[in-house]
Amino acid sequence: MWDYKDTELPLNIADRSSHMKEMGGAGWELVSVSPNPEKRCHVFFWKRPQSLDIKNGKDSLQPRVNKLEDQNLQLEARRVNTNDPISAITYKSNRKISDHEYKKFPDPQVVMIVKYRPKEGCFDQFRTELYTREYPNVITRHMGFNKKNEFVCVSFMESIDAALDLEGVGTSWLDSVDHLLIKYPNGSRTESFSGPVWGWFPNYQNLSRFSAEAKAFTVLVIKMKDSFIQEVKDIALQPSILPSNLFSCTAQYKDTDDTYIYIGMDTVENKQDANTYYSSGCSKPITSLIVPEKSLEFFSDAEDFVWVNSKYF
Repeated sequence: MWDYKDTELPLNIADRSSHMKEMGGAGWELVSVSPNPEKRCHVFFWKRPQSLDIKNGKDSLQPRVNKLEDQNLQLEARRVNTNDPISAITYKSNRKISDHEYKKFPDPQVVMIVKYRPKEGCFDQFRTELYTREYPNVITRHMGFNKKNEFVCVSFMESIDAALDLEGVGTSWLDSVDHLLIKYPNGSRTESFSGPVWGWFPNYQNLSRFSAEAKAFTVLVIKMKDSFIQEVKDIALQPSILPSNLFSCTAQYKDTDDTYIYIGMDTVENKQDANTYYSSGCSKPITSLIVPEKSLEFFSDAEDFVWVNSKYF
């Protein structure tokens, strides 16, 4: 799953940081350095995921491109409105996933949702930093951004230990991109929550049928009315009835008893929001059974990138 490369710098060069920043900016990670006395140089050995290809002799990010006309227009509009140098490229995945391969994934036991807010002018740089990360303890990670230029990551994990490991790795990574982020009002660099999965419902038929379609995902935090908690759970713990739903997931919100997380993946053309889910996403409407004003539509927009753990193949 890796590409490798080596570069050379003369022994007498004092400033090696420029070269290292240039390589790092192209997605390369330094593995080791070795002196070569015969050539009087240092040899730097690098690696990066195969989704970052070397094309036409130049280092540039070349993930599989998904030509989404509506998202490209959205990106162009943001370029005009914010002066951000946003690339009109939609990153699809570090691996093409078929419905057959989805069946190889273990059922997730924990889900973690994290939102980031990059500074003005740092959108593309943060996007690259986020999408080129490795996530060894994650089954899949679905990522996108909304109209406020906030990134959202949904991570599915097979155990609580994997979730705890991800938190530790995530803290170190956050330190490395701290200069790119705006803190939220509470002083944190992220808005995040997680919980154990109550129900996981992949629709393998739609995963196959819509494999070439652009995807969108929705994250809702839903507070149930006290007198209807069990009734809402019975409704929510069923597969989505929306015709273009690819998978849905219901999880406990933190350690609460009356609030749950809904995560749904649909096609962009039939993207759902909170009202769609409340009124027509379940086997019966739940609008009157929940507390909408205390519920939250955390995210509802196009999927820009999905990271897949190759160890499951």
